Amino acid sequence: MAPVSAGYLLRVDLTTGSCVREPVDPQLQQQHLGGRGLGTALLQEYAGLDPFSPEMPLVLTIGPLCGTSLPMSSRCVLTGRSPLTNTIFSSSSGGPLGPCLLGAGLVALLVQGRAASPCLLEINSNGERLLPADQLWGQGCQASLAGLDGVAAVIGPAGEQMQQYGLIETSNGEPFSRGGFGAVMGSKRLKGIVLKTGPATVAIADQAGFDKALEDLMRLFRASPFLLGPLGIREHGTVALVDLLKQRGMLPGRNFYSFEGDETRWNAYALQQQYHPEPGGCHDCLVACKRVASDGTELPDYDQLAAFGGLCGIDSLEQIVELCEQCHDQGVDPISYATEMAAGSREASLTVKGLELPPYDPRASTGLALAYATSPHGGSHLSAWPIASEILRKPVPTDRFSFDGKARVIAMFEDANAAVDCLSLCRFASAAVELEELAALLAAVTGQSYFTADLLRIGRCTVQQERLFNQQCGFTAADDSLPQRFFTESANGLAPLDQQRFEQELAAYGRIRAAQCL
Repeated sequence: MAPVSAGYLLRVDLTTGSCVREPVDPQLQQQHLGGRGLGTALLQEYAGLDPFSPEMPLVLTIGPLCGTSLPMSSRCVLTGRSPLTNTIFSSSSGGPLGPCLLGAGLVALLVQGRAASPCLLEINSNGERLLPADQLWGQGCQASLAGLDGVAAVIGPAGEQMQQYGLIETSNGEPFSRGGFGAVMGSKRLKGIVLKTGPATVAIADQAGFDKALEDLMRLFRASPFLLGPLGIREHGTVALVDLLKQRGMLPGRNFYSFEGDETRWNAYALQQQYHPEPGGCHDCLVACKRVASDGTELPDYDQLAAFGGLCGIDSLEQIVELCEQCHDQGVDPISYATEMAAGSREASLTVKGLELPPYDPRASTGLALAYATSPHGGSHLSAWPIASEILRKPVPTDRFSFDGKARVIAMFEDANAAVDCLSLCRFASAAVELEELAALLAAVTGQSYFTADLLRIGRCTVQQERLFNQQCGFTAADDSLPQRFFTESANGLAPLDQQRFEQELAAYGRIRAAQCL
């Protein structure tokens, strides 16, 4: 297929049935790139609307590196207001969805309204149309995906019933798991989105410059022990983290008490012995962090294994795998479900801004404790991902037991990770490369000058816009907090967090963000 220069936004109104394409303002793309940044920018005017309001959009976006030969660059990002947290939220997925969106000539899809009856949005080479989906309504995600021709994203019964942590499953890729966007699609009576356009490649302004930048980046990928080393993610998947985080005291026990289970029953070695899995990855991945059984079943990753094995105390690997399969078929976020299961109820779950904490104990990482509190999406470890520096020691090691200087570190990590999300690049790529290499690639693709400082500025702007959105939805600095238990109880041999130092760094973080707005 000939390279394309996608620049269109497709606006879909499910209430009226209209599908209208409009060019995306080039200045808007230059300021926000794509992915999380573009989605956040497009959502700003709707701040304050209820997550289930028909007028509240869901925005699907790709990044400017999608459609190139850069590995791990085809992710697409879904942005909206979460019914789980009431904050702005972004969730990303790999697989062919992004390249096929590019194949349709689109960089963004914005869906509003509420259909009179269940429907599908189909995008093909001739345009877009809404189709009846009554026959699919009530089906599980796997049956729905199997019955559709093309690359699709669908909800299951949980989303149809507007369960707050309903997810969206995709063809041959990761689901949009966290944030409850499956429930938002259910409220709009949108069963799924189907792309029949096929993937596309993007036009590159400076091919020689791109080839040189890609060569530099691939050298760094190959040199990364975490990604491609014999004990890394390529060899064992993210399940390799089980033993490491257990050793560091970060693997949580039941409902974030001390871990007393037997992780050797569901760690990477157990998974290998029982299922003999093969590596599996997204559309253009060289890391292949997934594990796939011989029958094609995608096995749980670290987050899912530790949620059920750690937080719920389940030692049976077969039971964990079965629970994860059921969650994905019903369209339920496994982490939210496991956290609620561990606590006994949603009200008793440990949350930040309504988002159940993933299975990483913040008592083992002061940076993570601060990052949970400051994330615009709620208690997410991904907004800043301080595990990189405090556990994996990348790009530079930081003291995981000290709060000193962490406000500036977390703000910087949030900005850098937001920049990566604006490029719609897999987060694991940033374990091997820096923004410097990504800026060189972006400059070659677009023909415009980009440097590290430009990407940091774009990432910072995205985070600031997210925080502004949340403020317009009624959130204040008081919502940047942690459950009190982490300050009063020890776990895994680790002392409780120092609440005074936590609050001091939290105040310093607020001053840093305020100064950036001047």
